[in-house]
Amino acid sequence: MNENGEAQTDHEILLLLQAKINTLEDELKDTEQHLAESQEDGQMKAEQLALHEKLSAQHGILRSVFFGVVGLVIMMGMLVITGWVTKQTTIEREMAFFERILLVMIGIVGGAVSSFFDIRNFSITPSNNNNNNNKNNSTIAKLPVKDTD
Repeated sequence: MNENGEAQTDHEILLLLQAKINTLEDELKDTEQHLAESQEDGQMKAEQLALHEKLSAQHGILRSVFFGVVGLVIMMGMLVITGWVTKQTTIEREMAFFERILLVMIGIVGGAVSSFFDIRNFSITPSNNNNNNNKNNSTIAKLPVKDTD
């Protein structure tokens, strides 16, 4: 090489090109690895977002049903107090109506609560599109799932 850093012979030019090709190949491997990692991370974030949306919807439904049960209990209390104040003796039919509705709502709340706190709702299973299960995926924690049925 001369003082300007330019190659003088064809052999030096070939060596410089070979070094540049090796550098570019290393950068390509690093870029492909980063791309694969970001795609896996994006998939995991999408699954977590879907899980969050599912739990948010369950929470909203559970809250609505709970406030419905509380509202029915308050209406039953108002009916009893109104019947007591007006000295009515025939409110059994109305009380039976509210009792049936209340029992159905409590059944819905019980099912929703048991579904909401089910451990299987909180586990994210790793998915691999090409069915290679020999890859060590330590970024996703696998929770043991107990089937209590």
